[in-house]
Amino acid sequence: MQEDNVKTPSKLWAKPRSKWLLGIPIGAFLAFALGAIGLGTTNYVLHASSTTAFCYTCHSHENFIKPEYEASSHFANASGVRATCADCHLPHDNWFELVWTKMVVSLDVIPELAGKLDTAEKYEAHRADMAQTVWRHFKENDSKFCRSCHSIEAMDLAAQNRTSARRHSQAEENGQTCIDCHYGIVHKEPENATTLFDAIAAEFAEPSE
Repeated sequence: MQEDNVKTPSKLWAKPRSKWLLGIPIGAFLAFALGAIGLGTTNYVLHASSTTAFCYTCHSHENFIKPEYEASSHFANASGVRATCADCHLPHDNWFELVWTKMVVSLDVIPELAGKLDTAEKYEAHRADMAQTVWRHFKENDSKFCRSCHSIEAMDLAAQNRTSARRHSQAEENGQTCIDCHYGIVHKEPENATTLFDAIAAEFAEPSE
């Protein structure tokens, strides 16, 4: 009677055959290898598509942005330090933010292919809109791309002229960010740039009590 009460173990919980156990380490290795390849490929694509040379592959960048950039102090200066497109327009301290930003800016290829910026006249017609988009973004993130290279704390204010030294020393106290003063140092400013930027600054100004 006791033997009749013994239940047969379920095949679901039965010990698998030894040959199937070999699949566990093999599967883990394959998953690791594929993950490493995927991550490496992603990082390679991110790096390759963040170079200034890659940016120049767009018609508008090669013909209209390149001359402005190469005439600026961010391209050639006394110290020999060159800021690239990625230095000023891409995140540097957050990999996930970088990936998201790259996904968003990849949409810029659409107006390029549609011929929205294929002539100097068209580019000038849209210059103000493009500038305001970048200025607003810099105001939102407290010019963090600028701050990845420039730090007020690291500045030798004594080596600056009196006006620059005073403005830099008072910037943090006055709640100012880099873009408040340096919004036309690389790209040509649109017409009425000061008026356009003042309107953006007003959007971010704290309401008076």
